[in-house]
Amino acid sequence: MAEGNQGQAVSLGCGTLILIALIVLFFSNPGKDDVLREVGSLRSEVRDLRKLVEEQSVLIKTLQPKAKQ
Repeated sequence: MAEGNQGQAVSLGCGTLILIALIVLFFSNPGKDDVLREVGSLRSEVRDLRKLVEEQSVLIKTLQPKAKQ
């Protein structure tokens, strides 16, 4: 069976090779863990900032009536 196909060669175009590389890159998810860790860290920092802003807002509201007097 292989004897009849010895003279045939397979060639892929440049576009096909690029497409294959992009598919492999997409499904391999390089650096995914680093990105997820960084996003988790940023979410934690945003929560902390929101908490601090809320605390400052409460303090400002309590000080405003005193400043008007």
